[in-house]
Order: sequence, then C-alpha cells, then structure tokens
Amino acid sequence: MTRSLLIGFLFIAQFSSFGQTRIITGRISDILGRPIPYAMICQAGIENCTYSDDSGVFHIVINELYEKRINVSFIGYQPQFISNLDTVTGVISIVLHEYNIGPSYPEYEFRYGFFASLQVDLVFNDFGDFRPLLKDYNVDFMNESNGIVGVELAGFYNRYYMGLNFGYANNQVNDHDSLDIVFNSSQYGLHFGYNLIDSRRILLTPKVAIKWNRYRLLNNNNDKTIPLEQYVNEREIDLRFNQMTGFVGINLAYKAYANNLLQTDFWSFGIYGGYVFNLHDKPWIYSRGSRLTSNGRIGLENYNFGVHFSFHIHGDNFW
Repeated sequence: MTRSLLIGFLFIAQFSSFGQTRIITGRISDILGRPIPYAMICQAGIENCTYSDDSGVFHIVINELYEKRINVSFIGYQPQFISNLDTVTGVISIVLHEYNIGPSYPEYEFRYGFFASLQVDLVFNDFGDFRPLLKDYNVDFMNESNGIVGVELAGFYNRYYMGLNFGYANNQVNDHDSLDIVFNSSQYGLHFGYNLIDSRRILLTPKVAIKWNRYRLLNNNNDKTIPLEQYVNEREIDLRFNQMTGFVGINLAYKAYANNLLQTDFWSFGIYGGYVFNLHDKPWIYSRGSRLTSNGRIGLENYNFGVHFSFHIHGDNFW
C-alpha cells in the first residue's frame, strides 16, 4: 500500500512539473535585420540560460514557477528584457541596438557590383530613301540586316545602374553580277536603368539608352584584277551612315545560381524591349575622305527588342 502511494505521488509530481514549463522560441537580429548568433538568453530569477544559433534563433524552456521574463544580451549591444511571456504566441522577434559611443548616426547599407552581358539586339531600319542612288540590290540587302550581336559592361550602385555596350554584325553577298556587296553594322550605347524589382529570382529594370549606330556599305568588283579604266568608270562604293537613336524600355531577367561557368555570384538570362526613335532627322554620311550631304532619311520601326545572358558580381558596404 505504501509503495503504491509513493508511485502515485511521484507520478503526480512529474505531471505537475510538465504543466509548469513552456518553450519560448525567438529570433535575435540587429537593426538591419542581420542575425546575431551566440547571444545569451536567460530567464529572470533562475539559472536557466541558452544561446542563439548561427541564424539568431533560440529555444528556451521557461519554468513558470519563476518570473515570466527573459533577458537577452550580447557584447556591444544594449540588453533587452522581454516580459509577459504567458501572452506570447509564435516566434518572437528581438532587435538589439548597438551601444553608441559618441554622436549617433543612422546606419546605411549600400550595394554595388558589376555585370557583363552578351546580347542580340534587333533593329529594323528602312533605307528606302536611298534606293534611286544605291539601287534595289543594295537597299534590299541593307534592309534585311537587322541583328547585332554585342557585349555590355555595366556597374550598379544600390538600385541604379549604368552600362556601355558595343555590338557588331557583318553581312556579305558575293554573287550579285560582278559585285561583292558588304554591309556591316556597329553600335555603341550608353545605358541607364533602375532595378525596380531585385528579388532572389527576378530582376525587372526600366531603362533608357542612347545608341550610336554606324552602317558601312561596300561595293567591290569581285574580279581581283580589273583595268584602271573600268575601276574609274564603276566608282566602287564605300559609304558610312551614322545615326543616333534613343531607347526607352524595360528589361526582364531570371536569376540562376547553379551551373555558373564563370563562378560569379549568379548569372541571368532574359529579354528586353521598348520604344526606339531617331535623335536627328538625317544621317551623317561619309565616304573615305568626304562628308556627303543627302535629303535621304533612315526609316526606323519604333520597336526594339533583344535577348541577353549576363554574369553578375555583387558586394555590400555599410556606414
């Protein structure tokens, strides 16, 4: 009988002790949201302490027979006291503030970095105004040359970015009567943008650009040896057209972190598109040694789009 009473008493005492404890879970961070690992968390009035992990998360078993309050401390930070633990639900968030030595200034975070892009830019021109002088075979060939492959090198600061790009395309026909026709395009651009959305996976950037487009048309006799009289009569063509354009549009990219060939912070691929327009009415035209005048204009479809692959290097700074 005595043994049975003793076992019952121990069972009731054990059950009562479980009913007098409670587990509190929380996360400790600084004012910028960065986790604080190894902070000490202690229940007031009793030697009951634990520490936060590398993510700033802690779990502490509260003995409800003592004060329902915890003290949170870490070297260099002002301690925090959390009371009324019996009303706490879920994970509590605790923010520690550094001790201020001297004047207090706000702390700012700055993000900076660089990226390089390989892109294909599609521009649709119309050289129809020059058809009477350059003939159908030249103008049709020039109008079909729409794609420019280029690279862009850019840097960003916080959400703003600026980049420089260079692109080139070369097209050649060797079988038009006795002519070799060569038409190449080069492009230099200055880009400005703002990363409106910069999440872990998506990058959405409205952007503007100024582009210098250079087009060169060559007509050469495909016979490597010709009489001087024939050369003077045919007057082989070497024309250089220069046209400045503006661009207003948006870039949408998807960020990827695996299979990064260059071992940068991440790489991305995406598309861009927008409105394009000429910045001056008539192109600047040059030959080998002369500035040429013309009333002809380079027509332009007012849409521009392309695709790109980019590699990004990021950094952070605080002050």
